[in-house]
Amino acid sequence: MSRPPTPLHLHEVLQTLRLEGTIELFAPHWEESAAAKPSVRPSFLQPDAIRDCVRLGNLSDDVLPALYETAERIASAPALLALAWHCQRLLCEYPQYEADQIRQWPSLNSSLGERADAFYLLVALAAIPRIRAAHAKLGIPDDISRASCGRHYPETLWRYNQHHEGRIGVFPGSIYWVRNYVLNHLYRVGRLEYMIRPFGSHVHVYRHTPTRQVIALAADGTYFDDKGLVAADDDSSAQRATLSEQDGYIRGLAIRPSGYATAALCTLSSDEWKPVLSPGDLIFDVHIPSGGQMSLASCQQSMRHALDFFAQHYPTQSPSAFACSSWILNPQLAHIYRDDSNMVLWQRELYLYPIPSGDRSGLRFIFGRDDIDIATAPRDTSLRRALLDHLQAGGRLINGGMFFLCEDFEDFGSQIYQRYWRANAASLDGVGRSETKEKGWE
Repeated sequence: MSRPPTPLHLHEVLQTLRLEGTIELFAPHWEESAAAKPSVRPSFLQPDAIRDCVRLGNLSDDVLPALYETAERIASAPALLALAWHCQRLLCEYPQYEADQIRQWPSLNSSLGERADAFYLLVALAAIPRIRAAHAKLGIPDDISRASCGRHYPETLWRYNQHHEGRIGVFPGSIYWVRNYVLNHLYRVGRLEYMIRPFGSHVHVYRHTPTRQVIALAADGTYFDDKGLVAADDDSSAQRATLSEQDGYIRGLAIRPSGYATAALCTLSSDEWKPVLSPGDLIFDVHIPSGGQMSLASCQQSMRHALDFFAQHYPTQSPSAFACSSWILNPQLAHIYRDDSNMVLWQRELYLYPIPSGDRSGLRFIFGRDDIDIATAPRDTSLRRALLDHLQAGGRLINGGMFFLCEDFEDFGSQIYQRYWRANAASLDGVGRSETKEKGWE
């Protein structure tokens, strides 16, 4: 009777693969992985399993030859096999292993050449059977399970291809996101994706009990520039927001639903204005998959279905709002692109607010990479042309944030927040007392 092979020590593996400087990245749980490693080829490296995962991952069969070849090379090299087995376990079975460590996983060029990052695509695809099994155990509908499995892989493969045309693979820094599906946090429900998380943005939202009007106030200590956007760190002229609640009044800097802070200190009566969303409250964290066809109707349908889906499968959690931050929520988009675009139509249904941002946000999603040359970047779509024209004219591309309160969902489609603001808060008199002259940032 033959004995199973003796597990390789980590330093042996990394020395063989010329990755000696990465021992701290791979040391966690190495002994556990080595003890659990099967004596035969793991299923995630077997052709039938690879084919099934490629199809569930919504990838073309065109990637199969490269993945079959890479799997064969991994299976025939003990050091590569030990590392591949360990990586897929770190990704899928150890949530305490930090995402920042996954982002730092090294290239395997020395061992696999142009197939180096196909190694990481195989590791990422290994998550799909785990996702499917967990979904089946939870009774997740098959259409949602399949849609969730097939969301991440095509986009990450496309981004990789923008840097390495003709090669098959993914950047190791992009696969950590798969963990959200493995842990049953993230689901695609129709056009959009959702996971329940604490609200992490620095705004406080209040509702006027008699009229149900909603207003957002900036968190204490937030700095704004003269346009009403979150100021850069080196902006010496920035205005500091304050927020306080005392003597029966809430005092803070109001934020317009169009996504800009005002310059007016607003005073609200605590008897009439009640908090409905604060940092730390549970929200549906919305993620926007690529793929177009983001019509207002498809977003509304997705959000409605999400309310029903999470109420059924996560009944003990009760998020109070949908929330998101994205380049798609850039409040300038109507002027940069088209005011009748699907993105802008969706924006108008939401309560937008400013967030910290760089100057070239969204390029990775639109062009597949951040480091584009705006003079030579492709101008093959109307969106690309509009954004490049804006950058060439010296403009910024910024991120924005949004929320939409769940209890307001029946009014989705009526631009409820902007409608309230236009009707009652042109000068903030409709929501409280303006204590300083408003500059009209817009």
